[in-house]
Amino acid sequence: MTSWVLFPRLHLAEIEDQSWCPSWLREHTHRALARMWQTSNSKNGSPATQACELILQTLGGVEQAAQFTFVDACAGAGGPTPLLEAKMNDRLTSSGYKPVDFVLTDLWPDIKAWEKISKHSEHISYIPEPIDATKPRRLAKEGTKECRIFNLCFHHFKDDAAEKVLSSAVQSTDAFMIFEMTHRTIPSLLNTTIVILSVFITTLYDFYWSPIHLLFTYIIPIAPLFYAVDGYVSCTRGRTAEETWALLRRQRGLDLSEWELRSGEQTALLPFGKLYWYSGVRKTIKKYSG
Repeated sequence: MTSWVLFPRLHLAEIEDQSWCPSWLREHTHRALARMWQTSNSKNGSPATQACELILQTLGGVEQAAQFTFVDACAGAGGPTPLLEAKMNDRLTSSGYKPVDFVLTDLWPDIKAWEKISKHSEHISYIPEPIDATKPRRLAKEGTKECRIFNLCFHHFKDDAAEKVLSSAVQSTDAFMIFEMTHRTIPSLLNTTIVILSVFITTLYDFYWSPIHLLFTYIIPIAPLFYAVDGYVSCTRGRTAEETWALLRRQRGLDLSEWELRSGEQTALLPFGKLYWYSGVRKTIKKYSG
């Protein structure tokens, strides 16, 4: 059942998007999002596990997925990519296929986090220089197809930039997936409230060694305030499927006749966390048959 959208989309300013945002606050956000992707409290598994299954279904199953390189277009601190890679390659190798590669990219590369991730998997690499997702550039390994993934980041783009991001994906890839967990819906607003409060727990786990993180969480609560502002602002930025596809269809000269566009939503974190997904796949790719 599709969640009811409460109000028109607003592109209010998120602190994380500003050049003056302190790097330690941005790191706080990246770590929190990575931890959310790993959290599993239902029989369907973590949001990352569910995202992997959605990618497989969208591409047409393991046979088709085995032909791809997966590019995380706005990787942050790595988000769900380590989990996606492990889950995807487990599915592929158990079915007799070779492992596939994942590539981390971002306009603000988190090299320290990516180095740690790549050391733990030979199938995850990264591009150290800034990559602008609005500019068409094929990043897939030679001889493979490219699936570009946007994990909880598409809402950061204003409409004009979002148009270019989608146009770039259509022009230079074979498939793309957009995942969001913030939206203008009641479940999203309630889940965001829970995430904001969770900072008091996750700070102890992720930054127990850092006086500055502890100070600005428990004594001068800058981090929780930052979470609250950016969390609720990101909800106002969420797009419906109709709004997303309208960004593509209003672009002149962009041929969508060979693309199949789909969308949906499902509960990823109990009780309120919904995973909203939007996909585009070239019709030449065999579709999922169940």
